[in-house]
Amino acid sequence: MERIDHRDLDFFLLRTQNAFARDPEWEKKKEEWRSLYGFTVWIPERFSLADEKLKEAVFWSENRPDILFTTEEKTAGITMQIIEKEIRSGEEIKKRLRNLDDRIVCYDMGETESDIKVHWVEYKSFAGDERVYNLLFFFQTGGRNILGTFYCLFEEYDRWKPVVWEMMRSIKESTDERI
Repeated sequence: MERIDHRDLDFFLLRTQNAFARDPEWEKKKEEWRSLYGFTVWIPERFSLADEKLKEAVFWSENRPDILFTTEEKTAGITMQIIEKEIRSGEEIKKRLRNLDDRIVCYDMGETESDIKVHWVEYKSFAGDERVYNLLFFFQTGGRNILGTFYCLFEEYDRWKPVVWEMMRSIKESTDERI
């Protein structure tokens, strides 16, 4: 294998790829920080809090999340809820997802640590004729088990994924429980 030097096209491509691979800088406005259930999280202003009628339209089941933030187009959303049972691992979530629908495809899982350790599972599900990208995340704060989900049309995930990662990294413990 030949060594790449500064005159090679590959050298230029690798340097360009590394330059653009950095995490983007996000401007986080004060009003985009939400206080929920004993934690704060950055949720971009494109997402607004849904009322009960909209939650019913998005989630047909009676067992719908307590909190839903959605885009105006309703093609992307973020849910949050307190759950009774502690989730111990992403493997546990993957097993439950497979039991729900054998068409679900799990891509990756892991954990991120900032102020709070957040576990996550990334997967594709189906709603009607649409493919849906999901990033399910869970963590503990203030003695509560929190379950969150980001979803969007599968075709839009590459646009939303960096935003969702930044949201997960922004989660901090708080004592203020306003929405």
